[in-house]
Amino acid sequence: MFRGAFEHTMDDKGRLSIPSKYRELLEAHSEGQVVVTVDPDRCLAAYPLPEWEAIEQRLGEMSMLRREVRQLQRFLIGNAVECALDKHGRILVPNTLRTFAGLDRDVVVAGQIKKFEIWDHEQWSQQQQQSLDSMEGAMEVLAELGL
Repeated sequence: MFRGAFEHTMDDKGRLSIPSKYRELLEAHSEGQVVVTVDPDRCLAAYPLPEWEAIEQRLGEMSMLRREVRQLQRFLIGNAVECALDKHGRILVPNTLRTFAGLDRDVVVAGQIKKFEIWDHEQWSQQQQQSLDSMEGAMEVLAELGL
């Protein structure tokens, strides 16, 4: 399970060091293979390969007659890139994905249970503030969880 947020720096080539806790999970469950794609919130979503394959399977079973399904496939699958951890525990994030998410040097890698997200540091801070400002709905979910 991916949890926690970690501040990292991406080098000029787009190499990003994955937090050691995440690396261990990726190596154990997907032999260091991760699929990175775009997210509607203008960040990147990174899935261990088996999790991603399950998503592709479910999307592939949906009716292509539905416009929303075709759009979702184009958006998620069309932008998906397989990345492998190198010997230093880094992945190479392609320029097209970095541009989409506005990633430069300072990034945040944030766990989201079965995946992790890669955010521009400033965008992450803004997103966190927006979440705080609109916490009412989330409080209802927390109550349902008994927290």
